[in-house]
Amino acid sequence: MFRADASVILVGCRGAGKRTLGFIAAKHLGRRLLTEEQFFEQITGHTRAAFLQQRGREAFERQMAVVLAGVISTNRQNCVIECGTGLLSPETEDVIRRLAETNPVIYIQRDKGELQKVLGLPPVEMERFVLNDQRHRNISNLEYFNITDLGGEDHSGALPTVRSTLMGAARLVKARKDFTSFIDLILGQGLARSWTENPFSIDAVPLEYREHTFVLHIRLSSLLSFKHDLSALEASAEAVELIIDSWPTNMLDIITEAVAFIRRKLDLPIIYNVEEYPREERRRSQEECDAVDLQLMLHGLRLGVEYISLDLKRNEKIIHQVLARRSRTRVIGHYTFRGFGLKLWDDPIYTECYWRAQGLGCHIVRILRFCMGDRPDQSREAFIHRIRELPDPKPPLVAYDFSVFGSSIPKLSANLNPVTHELLVNSPSEWVTGVNTCRGILRVAFRTGTLDALHFFTLGSKVHYSVSPSMHRAAYEHYMMPHTFDAKQCNTVDEVKRVFAEPDFGGASVAPPFKLDIMPHIAHLSSHATAIGAVNLVLPLRGKTSSILDHANARNKRGGGVGINGGHSQLYGDNTDWSSIVNCLRRAISPRNSIQRTRTTALVIGAGGMARAAIYALTKLGCRNIFIYNRTRSRADAVAAHFNRFAEHHGLNVARDSRSGQQQHVPICYVLESVGQEWPAGYQQPTIILSCIPADGADEAPTVDFRMPPQWLRSSTGGVVVELAYEPLITPLVKQIRHMRNTTPTPAAIASSLSLSAPTSASASTMAMAMDTRTSTPGQNTPGTSTPTSGGNSSSSNNSTLWVIVDGLEVVGEMAVEAFELMTGRKAPRNLMTRVCNETWERQSAPFQPQR
Repeated sequence: MFRADASVILVGCRGAGKRTLGFIAAKHLGRRLLTEEQFFEQITGHTRAAFLQQRGREAFERQMAVVLAGVISTNRQNCVIECGTGLLSPETEDVIRRLAETNPVIYIQRDKGELQKVLGLPPVEMERFVLNDQRHRNISNLEYFNITDLGGEDHSGALPTVRSTLMGAARLVKARKDFTSFIDLILGQGLARSWTENPFSIDAVPLEYREHTFVLHIRLSSLLSFKHDLSALEASAEAVELIIDSWPTNMLDIITEAVAFIRRKLDLPIIYNVEEYPREERRRSQEECDAVDLQLMLHGLRLGVEYISLDLKRNEKIIHQVLARRSRTRVIGHYTFRGFGLKLWDDPIYTECYWRAQGLGCHIVRILRFCMGDRPDQSREAFIHRIRELPDPKPPLVAYDFSVFGSSIPKLSANLNPVTHELLVNSPSEWVTGVNTCRGILRVAFRTGTLDALHFFTLGSKVHYSVSPSMHRAAYEHYMMPHTFDAKQCNTVDEVKRVFAEPDFGGASVAPPFKLDIMPHIAHLSSHATAIGAVNLVLPLRGKTSSILDHANARNKRGGGVGINGGHSQLYGDNTDWSSIVNCLRRAISPRNSIQRTRTTALVIGAGGMARAAIYALTKLGCRNIFIYNRTRSRADAVAAHFNRFAEHHGLNVARDSRSGQQQHVPICYVLESVGQEWPAGYQQPTIILSCIPADGADEAPTVDFRMPPQWLRSSTGGVVVELAYEPLITPLVKQIRHMRNTTPTPAAIASSLSLSAPTSASASTMAMAMDTRTSTPGQNTPGTSTPTSGGNSSSSNNSTLWVIVDGLEVVGEMAVEAFELMTGRKAPRNLMTRVCNETWERQSAPFQPQR
């Protein structure tokens, strides 16, 4: 298991994406990015190519080993180190192998067809190149398949051409999410981050401690023949169990790619399960099977899967090797009892199995028992109860019966219920394991009273046009949940409180004017709601103890509960406006305009609750130069003062005085007096603009027909305009930016300016500046390009084409997705909800508004 501060080393062939992933990891972890290439040039005074040409291969390899050893010996902690292809020699391979004993060394792979396009090598040479690349597997201890996104997200299929082209610049957002999650897992930071962000998040609590969870079984053989886009399986479970049931040619590469696509398309934890007797394989000796099985299990650990299912009836050598090398992967100690005449659950053998798994250090114990008829052994519940009564700490237990009558077995148990999906059921034999669908089991659970139908709301003074009800109802239908969701108009806080007091109240999204006024009536506030000073989501606390976990597991249940500090029917208030804004900005910001703490400037229009969330989102993204404009100056001053105090309290605005060298606190928020003033000198023109003006013109904000003064739109690299109002959706500001964009030239210029092609060594300096992390060499400053800091003089003839518009519908869609997950504890069917969001707006408002 690696230390949390261990330096991360990336290895792999040219074109695999190591540099890009290195920048992503360094920015995420707040570390320096080091490249062996730069160290080589610094130490020798020559580039690697020049040194190789002048001194020859043998001298080059010796020097590479010396350079690499030097880099590693002085940077074993708190760095990300990218190694080039020059380390494929016996000397350098030995250096990396020794490093892999203490540090994560990640082999970065990429699709061979994409590599061929990038490198342009002839087929024969490409084949040799790929074979040589495989040597990285022998010197690394982890593996990551880098999926290349060719374009940005387009949920509706009807986005304007220019906007779609610009959104292609944000294709790195998926790679960023995948790779940062991978890094968090191997360094043990994932759960801590999620819990800190929101204890009710579905990612905040380990899968095994959440109630009524589902595991989608996907066989490798089924995946290889799957005829649909894998995203068709979205929101079918809380985890995926990938069952390795065949040994295809190049099986390690195939499994690596399969794990990557499951992560990308389904965004779920993976349970890795190697089946003992692969299908359609010739009969092999036990020795041969054990050798291949061990290789496959250890490969799963290399992929950094969240869980591995370990059959405790296997060879003891396999069991102990897997346990010894599991790192941060959690182990499910697994037993399957097959055949006729099996002992019932009250037999001591099952308790002995549990104790053995616990003694081996398994994190979860899973026991499956075949039963004869269509009814499971009733003593199972008694067995589960006996295990629960054992003193803590102990691993959670998953125990169920299965039979040839799979339609109703297993019933909903505490957690990790095995399920399939309609698209995966290809033959009746798949049902022999007793696997049902998530939707089917949930429907039975609600019908039998295990779970309760609840009422959810969006509450505000003007919510009749809200698209949220349609989105939530579609998600309920997806899961076969009998919940309801309504937009309820309220005129007073007392009306809102009466809704909260209903016994079947499940949760509510809070709209203006109650985001601030409701706060005194909420017993417990999230850190985000406290920092922002506004609430947009309220959940009832119905757990039977004061534990947050107990309250999280009480979702989808009606009635009273015990508050965190005792009492009844207490409420939890959160703010998810900020995280929705963050997600939209990450998709829309081009690499060239990626946020840099000391350079990036943002502008927020308005000073109400949504403006507060926007400023908080900007601080989370690392922006430290935020300007506010509001019609009433005093309200803008109050908001700026609030966040400057927040920044000082959390150490966000510490700078070093250039003269004294001492650290001092500087403001992060500034107020603009009028739309007539020039952009302040000494600050870049804003590349992020967030319009937080309510549709009804409330909060003493500028009127809804606000337009940007031209002297504030002179960014030479364009930027992102986020319009948070969506009724009307096409505001004067959106029209203004559209008009600017449409008055200038060519898609080729757009693509060139946004650097849409994959980063190469030639563009490394620009990308380093964009990712705002340090690419360091001894005695050398961070590479970068000059950036204008004067407010009024920064301009470009083509800059108007570089503005990306994020409209209010996109933001509200993000809000609804997150609200659904917090309210129900289930993974949101994101693609479905986004499509319904667009369709609802098209039906309700589009006929009366300009084209989106």
